[in-house]
Amino acid sequence: MKQTMLSGFFLLLLVAFTGCTSHRAALAERSPSSYDMVDPPATVGSDHVSASRVAAGEARPSLPQPVPVASVASAQEGAELSGRSRMLIWRGSINIEVSNISNAVARVTDIAQETDGYVENLSDSGDVRARLTLRVPASSLEPALASLGSIGKVTSRTISSQEVTEQYVDMEARLKTMIALRDRLRAVLDRAEKVTDILVIERELGRVQGNIDATQARLTSLRGRVQMASVSVTIQRRRILGPVGYLFKGTWWAVQKLFVIQE
Repeated sequence: MKQTMLSGFFLLLLVAFTGCTSHRAALAERSPSSYDMVDPPATVGSDHVSASRVAAGEARPSLPQPVPVASVASAQEGAELSGRSRMLIWRGSINIEVSNISNAVARVTDIAQETDGYVENLSDSGDVRARLTLRVPASSLEPALASLGSIGKVTSRTISSQEVTEQYVDMEARLKTMIALRDRLRAVLDRAEKVTDILVIERELGRVQGNIDATQARLTSLRGRVQMASVSVTIQRRRILGPVGYLFKGTWWAVQKLFVIQE
């Protein structure tokens, strides 16, 4: 009897458990998931809004990002550089062979004066070699080199340039900043009453004024180098061979042609 009652009790528990499981499965099939009732997020710019709001035109547009201060400064400097004509330092060099060094040096000096220039430096080694540095207007560099080439035989000639526009603009900007600082220091000095304050301000004012003078001198030098091109002239005495020299020169030329006719 007891075994029959226990078997019936376990049978009732099994039926109840099976019924609960079936009821939960049915609810899961009939009820949509909570994720099915929410629109998936859509990204517009940097804002996340629902897809339905985007379709309805209610999404808020993304705000523009602020421009960094460094970018603004770079853009302003670039605009200033583009508005200024290019500043170039021109350099030229020429090597000449002549029969008489003294006459050639005199002719180089005349050419420098004819092109509104001058001789900046001169060194010579007697009647063998002479080196001169000329300063001529940048616009007269080509005519000056052409005139120098007519003195004798040109063995080499070069022309080069260096752009200093950015360097000049940077120095100008620093000069303006230092001048503004000097003016503020002068205004503070006029209002100072204590001796110690006056001494400190005067010391700083002298330092700033010294930097201003040095920067102005560098700007003046840079402008001068841009306006006046530099020309390096090397003059060498032409070698004159004797009969034996010409004989060996011709023999060497013939031997070379046996191996290489034209390079």
